Amino acid sequence: MIAAFFLLLSLSIQQNIIEVGRVEGFQNAISITGDGKGNIYVLDNFSNELIKFTFNLKEVKRVGRKGWAAGEFDSPTFVDCSTGLDIYVCDGKNYRIQRFDLNLSYIATILTNAETIDSRFKFDTPLSSTILGSNMYVLDGENKRIVVYKTQNYSPFTSFGGFQSAEPPFIQPVKILSDNNNMMLYVYDKGRSAIYVYDNFGTYVKYIAYSNIKGVSVLNNYLYILTNEEIVEYNLIKNSYESLIKINDSIEKGSITDILFYSKEPDKSYFFVLYKDKLILYKLITQ
Repeated sequence: MIAAFFLLLSLSIQQNIIEVGRVEGFQNAISITGDGKGNIYVLDNFSNELIKFTFNLKEVKRVGRKGWAAGEFDSPTFVDCSTGLDIYVCDGKNYRIQRFDLNLSYIATILTNAETIDSRFKFDTPLSSTILGSNMYVLDGENKRIVVYKTQNYSPFTSFGGFQSAEPPFIQPVKILSDNNNMMLYVYDKGRSAIYVYDNFGTYVKYIAYSNIKGVSVLNNYLYILTNEEIVEYNLIKNSYESLIKINDSIEKGSITDILFYSKEPDKSYFFVLYKDKLILYKLITQ
């Protein structure tokens, strides 16, 4: 750990962080995703709304309200657009995941506690999800494990990462991300302040521990970790830390709920920080 600490100090680089846009007025914004086409989607847990923005944070459309009908939510927890084609919302208190197109039109519902589901994979609260290859990986809030579904018919067929696994068990897993370049999965465990790494078969690889994690994001073979003091860039190909950016007072303090590093070609230095009541777009500028 001491060696890693000094290594990170040696990788520290000087960059300015400037705010280039913001939108306010959320009631309890909890999750953010991008579609790779320049659009951003924010999930508000209290208003039960899914909101679409342009990259420059101009609102395009919003859908949802409290309820159990199609297109309605009850305290949703996560929004994912890892395919770049469809949007999936974890609607935990309704025991389901809802699928939408990029125009926020409802497509389908994936139930997580249906009577037809094998009892080994049945659960009530989906916390987070992602698509990798032909499978959907869903974080099971009750059993602290990942349940794997076939995207063809949304039927679960296996699970991993639960209490019986060989690796250190999850304490408080809150977010799962996928890496389509390397076919890997990353589970952010808030309780351990660490990111678990799995391959797409659910085989445990390792976990990356770091103090005081506020948010994690994956982009172009890099894992980005935000803390109160810095942004850490971890190279997923080399399996090593690559840079550490001190944020000082550049990033507004507050109740951070999620982050998203986003590629805006040809510049890849933009990132979003989501708070309960606002979303801020920042840019990194090398000095």
